[in-house]
Amino acid sequence: MRHPSPSTLAMLILAVVLVSCAPEEKGEKRQPQKEIPLVAIENLHIVTGEVVYVPAYSQIHSMVEAGTIDLAVTLSVRNTDIRRPIIIRSVKYYSTGGELLKEYVETPMQLGPMASTEFFIEQSDKSGGAGANFIVEWGAEQPVYEPVIEAIMLGVRGTHAFAWRSPGRVMKVTE
Repeated sequence: MRHPSPSTLAMLILAVVLVSCAPEEKGEKRQPQKEIPLVAIENLHIVTGEVVYVPAYSQIHSMVEAGTIDLAVTLSVRNTDIRRPIIIRSVKYYSTGGELLKEYVETPMQLGPMASTEFFIEQSDKSGGAGANFIVEWGAEQPVYEPVIEAIMLGVRGTHAFAWRSPGRVMKVTE
């Protein structure tokens, strides 16, 4: 029996991933995310936190064709503390030119131990451009493990798929 080559295996794996990421059928809705509890800001006694910069790319330039390739962006915030919640105080999305495009958090929200949440930019939303970014501000009322905050970009053009992650970078530690 002849074994498939590594490149054939890689193409097969990519095909499975692409099929599992197929666009939604008409009428099919995204599953709503579980509601995250909102927190009254006057009741908070934050003792630790950070302001985190997260590079995101809602478009990339094409090497083969003129123009850009649009990408969907998911900002993921994951509480890595097994015992204590964190508070997401602010999530802001900025364009390449530094323009504030959207504020996702109007009221601080509590993210329970080992819980995660996400904020999504549709592939058709070109407003961020190639230099889009998020600023995430989080805090906690007790010392906690630092959360994982990153952007995941995904795009498809023809038979080519693009996907990568962009980790957040701490800009400021708050107390």
